[in-house]
Amino acid sequence: RSHWMWYIFPQIHGLGFSRMSEYYAIRSMEEARDFLHDPYLGGNLRKISEALMGLDTDDPHQVFGSPDDLKLLSCMTLFEEAEGRGGVFTRVIEKYYSGRRDRKTMEILEGKP
Repeated sequence: RSHWMWYIFPQIHGLGFSRMSEYYAIRSMEEARDFLHDPYLGGNLRKISEALMGLDTDDPHQVFGSPDDLKLLSCMTLFEEAEGRGGVFTRVIEKYYSGRRDRKTMEILEGKP
């Protein structure tokens, strides 16, 4: 067992409180955009997100288990906000979460406590 989810599908800072979640957290929208523009980091996140689109299931719990299914949603919400709607992150949200974004991620991005 490892903490691979944190560095494959990073989340906005403030969602997790473990050492690993703090270390790999994205601290700002600017950092999220920089992550996406990096050919390696952004490219890999897009590739693995596209791979999710190719699975025969639309159940994130079946793919990741708990609580990683929730971490995927927060990651996709963050990067959809950074990139804009219509790309692979939007498609993952639509397929696996019926278009529902992660509320806590949105609150952090909007500066709400």
